[in-house]
Amino acid sequence: MKGNQCLTKKQLEEFREILEQKKRELIEDIKRGILEEANAEREVGDLVDMSTEEILRTFEMRIRDREAKYLKKIEKALQKIEEGTYGICEECGKCISYERLKLRPVAELCINCKLKQEKLERKFGEE
Repeated sequence: MKGNQCLTKKQLEEFREILEQKKRELIEDIKRGILEEANAEREVGDLVDMSTEEILRTFEMRIRDREAKYLKKIEKALQKIEEGTYGICEECGKCISYERLKLRPVAELCINCKLKQEKLERKFGEE
């Protein structure tokens, strides 16, 4: 683990532990979901049952997709800890506050850059 000007060694280790724990929990959730899906008994019923089943399957796939994306963010954050860049805003290069990282350990932007990003998204989303 390289040096980091934004966080102390103790804080970095704290975030490493938090991220590793979240990673373990997420992997277990993914495994559990896959096993439940594989073991689910699917009865072909009427058209309403089939539509409901399709909606549920689509919903489960969206959840798995979100979990996979979050897992990638966790792995990226862990890599940044190793590289010494964890807690540094990817947009402006300033430190991401400890408090923000406590709330969102996978944060890649400081609060100011995140607010700017959201403002732009709202602006272009309305057009």
